Amino acid sequence: MAFDYLFKRIMRDMLPSCDSKSEDVGDLPLRIDAVARCKGDLPTTMMIPLLERSFSKENILEYKSGSDKRRKENLSKLLGYVGLYCDQRDIGIDEMHARLTAWYITAKRPRFLDDLIRSKTVTPADEPGIYDVKVSFPCPTRVVVCDEVAVNDNKIPLLVLGSEETIKTAIRHLARASPELRHDMETIISLIYLFYHDDVKDMTEMNDLLPPKVRESMKHAIEAVGLEEMIEEIGIDKVIEAAGIDKVIEAAGIDKVEATLAKAKANRKPKKSI
Repeated sequence: MAFDYLFKRIMRDMLPSCDSKSEDVGDLPLRIDAVARCKGDLPTTMMIPLLERSFSKENILEYKSGSDKRRKENLSKLLGYVGLYCDQRDIGIDEMHARLTAWYITAKRPRFLDDLIRSKTVTPADEPGIYDVKVSFPCPTRVVVCDEVAVNDNKIPLLVLGSEETIKTAIRHLARASPELRHDMETIISLIYLFYHDDVKDMTEMNDLLPPKVRESMKHAIEAVGLEEMIEEIGIDKVIEAAGIDKVIEAAGIDKVEATLAKAKANRKPKKSI
């Protein structure tokens, strides 16, 4: 769940002309990881050109981290939720192709992908790590394997959604990138430092990228990414699981942590993610 938040934050921060956020669909409720609606009267301005070339006005995105189970049935679910989304927003079957693209973004290469390629259900696209789903469905559907995309400045937002080794590669590359890109990725780097702390804390490049305050204390790392927003998005129990109770208490204070935990327990509702 913490890694899902990293995905949502990257989609929001790196797609400045699109309103990217989680969204409930259906009556259960069920939650789509991210829906990115791009403003129809403005050019799509994004910091992830690889996505930009195939983005539609409305985009349904599902993310699987390195620790998530990846099954071919996930693609079936994604297409199912596209249908629910269209029903909910009055998008006719004849409008879907022009308005929507569905995205299955995964940190690691799924084992099922080779089977789908052999059956010609999925075919590799022009760029490494990108695959087109060829089933007869009214909107384009693409698979993105973050571990396989090319290593360059334009791909860094996707590389940091990959496995631990790919994230380290992205950090090393980002340390040599332009000051503008480093600045734009500052919050994301703080999130990586928080969620992957044991894997990246000893990297010289990570220390070079981190703002001085974040290097001084994990309290500032939590503050840099926005504790309140993280708690609202993924729940304080998941924030504690990702960052550690001591670090959250240091950042927020014991009284606030206890009050938030009590409130979360009282208000907790079952939620299923696709």
